Amino acid sequence: MTKPINKWIMIRMLVLAAVGSFLLAATNAGGDRTEIKTKQAHRIHERVVGLADGNVPGNLLDLKFSYGGRKSFRGSAADRTVLISEQAVYGAVGELRKKLAIPLEIQVAFKECGGPDSYYDEKSHEINICYELIEAYSDLFSQTVKGRTERDEATKGAVVAMFLHEVAHGLIDCWDLSITGREEDAADQFSTLMLINGLPDGEKMALDGAHSFKSLAVLEKDFEKDYSDPHSLDEQRFYDTICLVYGHRPLGFEYLVRNGSIPMERASQCEEDYARVNKSWQSLLAPHLVRSLQF
Repeated sequence: MTKPINKWIMIRMLVLAAVGSFLLAATNAGGDRTEIKTKQAHRIHERVVGLADGNVPGNLLDLKFSYGGRKSFRGSAADRTVLISEQAVYGAVGELRKKLAIPLEIQVAFKECGGPDSYYDEKSHEINICYELIEAYSDLFSQTVKGRTERDEATKGAVVAMFLHEVAHGLIDCWDLSITGREEDAADQFSTLMLINGLPDGEKMALDGAHSFKSLAVLEKDFEKDYSDPHSLDEQRFYDTICLVYGHRPLGFEYLVRNGSIPMERASQCEEDYARVNKSWQSLLAPHLVRSLQF
């Protein structure tokens, strides 16, 4: 679950306005040619990750993928961004399958939603990742990340972090996990812990997810904050995420303190915060871990 779609649409409009004429020109280049490129790109994607008609290999039987068509997007560059993110999510599922005994089949659906969003559906046990969300992340990072390759990597990291956030909602639902505090905060913690403890390049992905919160906070600075939202404020989600990353490996991420990303006062508590949160999630997941593997 994410922030309401209408707020994301407002943020997306602000991002698009800031990006300027380059993206506008690319948007206007759609039509039949763009739709053909979408179909071709998905055929390539199916070959790359071994998918056929949405089915996955037997060793990933508990999580199945489906891909909806896209009616509007910005052409080959945006296509590449989406494919990179899809493949990264697929790779994250492989790592999850090594660690967790998923209790039932969960569908992972990439589709158009009418606005940037991602959410877990408790009735269908489906994790939905909207194409608009991937494009919104790309727009968001275009404000601070110059190169296209670097922007795709940052987008990929934020998408995987958000996907794991939705996985947490699914596991809390399927296993009826007992959590204290807000579920959205717990889902953020699970996502960050999975990234930094279990995924290749996961630490960078966690930081990309954190930086997406920081960028959103900058865009929202002139708007009234919604304190009734079940999510923490974007500024808080940024600091909570990088605190866990830093607390996990302080020597490796000392630069986060030096460059001012995290204040010294908060950094001094991060090792303790990480140890406590990690222990809590290990206890919650202990009955569901694959034998001999650690979370």
